[in-house]
Amino acid sequence: MKMKILFTQKKEGKKDNPELIGDYLSRIYKVKGDKVPPAYPCESEILVILCFENYGKIDQKLVKFCQDLSTARAHNVALVILSKDGSTDAGELTGIFKQNGVNVAGTCGIAVPKGLFGAKKVSDADTQKAKTFCDQMIGKLFDPSALS
Repeated sequence: MKMKILFTQKKEGKKDNPELIGDYLSRIYKVKGDKVPPAYPCESEILVILCFENYGKIDQKLVKFCQDLSTARAHNVALVILSKDGSTDAGELTGIFKQNGVNVAGTCGIAVPKGLFGAKKVSDADTQKAKTFCDQMIGKLFDPSALS
């Protein structure tokens, strides 16, 4: 499958929620998972799944990466957005994708409350919600035999 799973990472060595979901999805689908910006750039990917937090302001590394993302690098993106209310608002990223001609295949909002000391850890139900969403995106964009 021509697919990558990318996630934002705030601190090196500390696994945040986007990385937990990204690692889980990359293991399940046996595809490359990496932080944003990735060590190797996307090249002719059919689908790039982006896992990130949106608590009012989107990570600037992610914004810069998305500005560089063109149809030569990725045809479709699917967004797994962690926020306090589970909203699927991608903010400025939607306009960037539209400007670059990259299709937003779908968005999945996952509610992860954030307190004084940071966000709670994602639950198994949250991880399964992300997997179900990705199953739908893969089923829509790939030949079903690619999943085996």
